[in-house]
Amino acid sequence: MPERPESAEPVPDIGSMTLSEIKLLVAGAHPEPGDLLWGALEEDGRKGVRNMLARCRRRLAADERERDRTAEMRRLEAELWEDGHETVAGVDEAGRGPLAGPVVAAAVVLPRELGIDGIDDSKKLSPAKRDRLYDLILRDAVGVGVGCVSETVIDEKNILRATFRAMREALDRLERSPDHVLVDGDPIRGLDLPQTGVPKGDERSAAIAAASIIAKVTRDRMMVEHDARYPGYGFAVHKGYGTPEHIAALRRLGPCEIHRRSFRIVHELGGGVSRRYAGFRSELLAAENAAALESAAGRIAEARGELDAYELRRLRALYKRCYVRLAVHLARRP
Repeated sequence: MPERPESAEPVPDIGSMTLSEIKLLVAGAHPEPGDLLWGALEEDGRKGVRNMLARCRRRLAADERERDRTAEMRRLEAELWEDGHETVAGVDEAGRGPLAGPVVAAAVVLPRELGIDGIDDSKKLSPAKRDRLYDLILRDAVGVGVGCVSETVIDEKNILRATFRAMREALDRLERSPDHVLVDGDPIRGLDLPQTGVPKGDERSAAIAAASIIAKVTRDRMMVEHDARYPGYGFAVHKGYGTPEHIAALRRLGPCEIHRRSFRIVHELGGGVSRRYAGFRSELLAAENAAALESAAGRIAEARGELDAYELRRLRALYKRCYVRLAVHLARRP
């Protein structure tokens, strides 16, 4: 056994201890290769002790992999720091694909010396781990901002524009404007800040992963509250996503206020298109000149209060297509 320095704690006589006593000792001491305790364990020939050492080796290997993963997830931020960008924010969203509820985005600025273990893509974490990391990120982050855009705006503007709006709101709510933004996926449209779109960013950047956790937990908790307001849909379980249980509830109960009419199934189960919409659609398609098209557009504008956001958005898109069709037709005339 290696000679023990005078200042070190005495190593217990492992050979005189039971396996249960050694297990408690190892759990508290977390021995590593080179430790006197590790050496004492290696000298013990009992199978139970060898198994403990094997578990310790697996734990150490897992810890090393986690350190390597964490270092790699901070690489993008580190490169930006080296280039002089002092404040780097990660941005991600939750709720792009559900049939109901808002889209939520978060912006997070992490400290350079990160003391939070386990930050990862929120989709890879259990609800309990997400909740624990959510609290730690709020406690230790340099800055956290959250943006939320309702299902009404999603129906009116479309989900992509609503998502970018939520992301810009999240960045606006940071106490300090970042020098650079790392965003999951595509760059944020309309953002007046230096930014980098990072494919699969929640797996490659700690700041983006932290934002994914904040956005996911925030939205999940909102959907639990909606479950109490709109019972029967199961929002607390599926969080508004299109699970078979949710579809069955939609067929049984019809859509509620927070359902997104821009999803075909929601719109159809809500009674399909209105007569006003069908009439305006036919009128736009039948327009043979710009005057007829503008006349129809004027009547649509006057009746906008009688159309839901989804129908209004569809009519606006149809108007643009009809306008282009007429322009092309006129350009081809001799």
